[in-house]
Amino acid sequence: MSRENPFAKLDLAAISANQTPTKPGYGMTGAAKTVVRSIEDMAENTKKLMEGEVIVDLDPRLIDVSFVADRLSDDGEEFEELLQAIKEAGQTTPILVRPSSTDAKRYMVVFGHRRLRVALELGVPVKAIVKKLDDATSAIVQGQENAARSNLSFIERAYFAQNLIASGMTKDVVRSSLAVDEAMLSKMLAVVETVPAAVITALGASKKIGRDRWLSLRQLVLAPALSKVALEYSKSGELQKLSESERFDALHNYLKRYKSKSAAKKPKADVPVRDWTSDDRSLNVVMNSKAKKVAIELTNVEARPFSEWLSSHMSRLYEEYKGSKTETDGD
Repeated sequence: MSRENPFAKLDLAAISANQTPTKPGYGMTGAAKTVVRSIEDMAENTKKLMEGEVIVDLDPRLIDVSFVADRLSDDGEEFEELLQAIKEAGQTTPILVRPSSTDAKRYMVVFGHRRLRVALELGVPVKAIVKKLDDATSAIVQGQENAARSNLSFIERAYFAQNLIASGMTKDVVRSSLAVDEAMLSKMLAVVETVPAAVITALGASKKIGRDRWLSLRQLVLAPALSKVALEYSKSGELQKLSESERFDALHNYLKRYKSKSAAKKPKADVPVRDWTSDDRSLNVVMNSKAKKVAIELTNVEARPFSEWLSSHMSRLYEEYKGSKTETDGD
């Protein structure tokens, strides 16, 4: 059965959920290559989506945020730069909104969240294009716009994926939205489903931290004890006083040191010990066993003479031992 194209209602054949774009650093291999498109293709799709549409001025107070969050940080520095640019030159690129499904007088932003925030802060109307989109299409457009602008970190993309699935989106829609293949989506979800949410929030967007480092952190917190330590450290003043760009490495290194110390303190397994005493109490034998080594200690008055006798009869005793093994095997 063929899958429905989420973009069909837009009458834009060039934009298809069955084609999965790619993002630098998230490569695809094998059969997935046949459905890969470049970042330029995604940017072109957004352009086509907006072409020929009427740009209107809207009161930013009438626009709600997207039904699915995709950011973990405020991008303070980038936001300030955008605010100053719009303050000096005006808003040059419109945002995309959809009519609210609950209030005929309101809208929901599809993409352009920061431009909307700037308009709110400056107290000016926001330039927007209004399109009727369903949830699936909105999610794909929102994700592909972010991918084309390359401004979401690995963990923000993973966070976005988790939120999309929680809102009822299928994994096909999520893959199209994020421009990733099934293997990459699995890695993203593995991270956000394992690393405690409070830890992710404390670390923020972690812009410079990629997939491999997050997978390493996930591997550490798979241990319940380390997961608990990560939660405690994420709330500590020591971590909070660091800048967001420093927090991931601080936590990751802290967990590795804690793991090493715990391994060093772990008590050694008890060594099996056997103890035998002769009926006349004149000989004591203690055997300490390890994997391939047994230490035998003889004590008391008969210790020396018995050890000499044992040495002189060692060959015969060993042959008896081998014979007993053969008899046992025959049974």
